[in-house]
Amino acid sequence: MKPLPCINNEFTGALIKGTDIVWLAFPRYDSPSVFSSILDPQRGGHFLISGEVAKQEYLVPNVLLTTLKDGSEITDLLLHGEHGLVRKIVAKNPLKVSILPVFNYGKSPATIERLSDKVFKFSNPESSEFLEVHLLFDKLDQISENSWTVYGEGYIYMGYFKDDRFGIFGKRQLKFDVARGFERTIAYWRNTMKRGRSKGKIAEIEIEGYTGDQLLNAYQTSVGILLGLLYNPTGAIVAAPTTSLPEVEGGSRNWDYRFAWVRDSSIVAEALISAGFSAEARRIIEFFSRMVSFTSKPFIYPLYSIDGSVPPKEEEIPWLSGYENSKPVRIGNAAAGQLQLDLEGFFLDAFFKYYEATGDENYIRSHVDVIEYIADWVSENWKLEDVGIWEERGVQGHYIHSKVMMWVALDRAGKLMNAIGKENPWKETRHEIKEWVLQNGVSNGIFVKKVGSNEVDAALLTLPIYGFIDVQDETFLNTLREIENQLLYKGQLKRYKRDFLGEAKYPFVLASLWLARVYIRLGRIQEAKNIIKGILDATQGIYLVGEHIDPDRKEFTGNYPQAFAQANLILALDELAEKKEDKS
Repeated sequence: MKPLPCINNEFTGALIKGTDIVWLAFPRYDSPSVFSSILDPQRGGHFLISGEVAKQEYLVPNVLLTTLKDGSEITDLLLHGEHGLVRKIVAKNPLKVSILPVFNYGKSPATIERLSDKVFKFSNPESSEFLEVHLLFDKLDQISENSWTVYGEGYIYMGYFKDDRFGIFGKRQLKFDVARGFERTIAYWRNTMKRGRSKGKIAEIEIEGYTGDQLLNAYQTSVGILLGLLYNPTGAIVAAPTTSLPEVEGGSRNWDYRFAWVRDSSIVAEALISAGFSAEARRIIEFFSRMVSFTSKPFIYPLYSIDGSVPPKEEEIPWLSGYENSKPVRIGNAAAGQLQLDLEGFFLDAFFKYYEATGDENYIRSHVDVIEYIADWVSENWKLEDVGIWEERGVQGHYIHSKVMMWVALDRAGKLMNAIGKENPWKETRHEIKEWVLQNGVSNGIFVKKVGSNEVDAALLTLPIYGFIDVQDETFLNTLREIENQLLYKGQLKRYKRDFLGEAKYPFVLASLWLARVYIRLGRIQEAKNIIKGILDATQGIYLVGEHIDPDRKEFTGNYPQAFAQANLILALDELAEKKEDKS
């Protein structure tokens, strides 16, 4: 898939292809879509403005400016604090606007009611929910019940409402001012981005083909998209705002990522801390702190709904054809029922990095029960088998990465306790896990994917990144060479050779960025830059990254934009900048 701009407002997100809204779920990320033509051009509806695109760029993160070839401009954003989309149009020539929402993932075409010359109601025929559209132009001509010609400058407002009591005419609005909301939303994102800071000087990094300003733009776009993916009411963050964009076009690896994974979210928290957004990272940490169970595994589920509820079961949507006929389209995710043992380590690592950045001892004290329970549970259960980080369905084993992250959980728990003057009772178990990994997780001088296997996987790159072993350790360097030999493809890295569904076709962006971060630690700076350049090239100036990368076509596959990949781009750029400062 060629990279598409994405806009978010901490409630939901939209993908824009040309001038069409090709994906949008209301009222929140995991709601049924109202526009889904990216998954079915015939049934998915549209919100299309005529004209040929000359250029697309972000004014600020989550605010997209599209310039048409005739000089007309369209500025798209999702309003702060409400379930509303605004498209500002400055038309040099008359432009046609066509709107056809289809509710329930392309199942229920909207019924249309004209409320006035400029206000239209698009209702879900199967419920009380509706979209209210205001065409705020001095001059417009209606062509059909759902299309118009607009002239000059104006706004199109689309608001989602659960029922008639809460529409614009539901007497809830004291004053309806779309222009003010539009400008305030832009100001919100601009002011939000001013609060950040990178550890190094991103604009001074030298990567072939990119100016310092372009690298800074890539960095800030990455930060902004992550902030937009944070669901504001709870602090949860979705792994991606989309479902069923295929890992392999025409295949069945099509999953729903509109949930809050413990692992992905913890990685995002780490990146936001690195970028100077510790307060937002703390919201993510707090969300998962409240999910910790004291009766069983701390994180009962690998992923949660963004309101904190039990994730829904996985279902297929048979009436949608899928992206480029990639079936099935799925909602929900069966990975929610898996046992994954690395989660607690990622979470406590993010918690510790928050403390390192802020020195907030009171936050540790207020969460002692959570930290102690997690560490106690890990100490008692680290010998269990699980499905590993790659969520292989029906394939359990002793995955080395999982054991290492359980070591990380105990290491960070101990450091957090020491920070507030408490004892660390987990030292012996932490040492026991490390010895077990060194004895059972090594075969023929290299770390292996899991006990009994001779294969490597990209997750082994995290061993030095999370401090389990020195990056110059001989066994790790042997492992790195094997990873390069087995998994590198045209400068990018696959996460494994094969899984429960067969051969891995494309490199995995997260894995590639882990490799870049290892190279930075080894001083192999140019090789790290080459990886980052390959990923940036595939963004085609949009600077949003997907789950997998096709190095031949320089395009991404899978759900998009992918939060933990975007987060690792931030971390890799920060580490490059720090390395440059060290040399100077």
